[in-house]
Amino acid sequence: MSKKIAIHETAFVTSAFRAADKNLSKDMYAHLWPGDITKKHAEDYAGNVSKHEPFAHCLRNRYFFETIQDLVAIHEIEYLINFGCGFSMYPFVLSKNLKHIEVDKSDVIAFKKDRISNWMTQEILPYREIQYIAADFNNENFDELRTKITTILKGSSSFILIEGVLFFLGKDDTLRLFNLFNSIQQPNDYIGSVSYRPQLEQTMVFQKLISFVEGNLDKNAQFNYQTIPDEYYSSLENYSLTDHQHTLNLARKYAPDTTIEPSEVLNEHMYILKKK
Repeated sequence: MSKKIAIHETAFVTSAFRAADKNLSKDMYAHLWPGDITKKHAEDYAGNVSKHEPFAHCLRNRYFFETIQDLVAIHEIEYLINFGCGFSMYPFVLSKNLKHIEVDKSDVIAFKKDRISNWMTQEILPYREIQYIAADFNNENFDELRTKITTILKGSSSFILIEGVLFFLGKDDTLRLFNLFNSIQQPNDYIGSVSYRPQLEQTMVFQKLISFVEGNLDKNAQFNYQTIPDEYYSSLENYSLTDHQHTLNLARKYAPDTTIEPSEVLNEHMYILKKK
């Protein structure tokens, strides 16, 4: 990359990846976000880290699309709360009956809210009711964020989604976030979380990722990558682990005819948790 990008700007790159195969990702609107500069960033990322990254992001989006859609169909959830929503387009591809709370950094929220409003006015997107909340996940006090979310929810059932976020947070931030999740959810609510396992740190493809991030991302001083073991999720006191998938499993399920080299895949793990 000729110009370094901020952590939150990786959301544009993720959109470019999801747009690479809309039939696989089920994101019919991801193409609205990336411009020529973003596409160049995405090409550089895939070329320097893993050529399978666009494919992997499409698989992840497909998995959560189907998981959430299935829960909506059986009336298990009323709200999708997307922490670190970036420029994901779940509100427009999921059931119109689902309500949405989107949480991210203030500049992401301001930009996204404006664009989404314009596209709905122009009927490029279908109308959806979305509540936007600006927040800093490095904040040591989530009281204000908790109040804003619980005021909207009013006890409604929810699915909290946190994807593409935990890698950029520290362990203390993650602990505070999951304590926040527990405090705003009811029994039988869900969390969908994405992270890398510690074992991946020993692979060449992960080292390429770290080198690329350190060389090309204009990161703040708080950045320190994080991997999370399975045991973290299975040992959460107030949640049960109900499903656990990873990129290679999803590839076999959704794209069995696609040839990939496992050693060149940044194998992300997806966890579904249900509150006890």
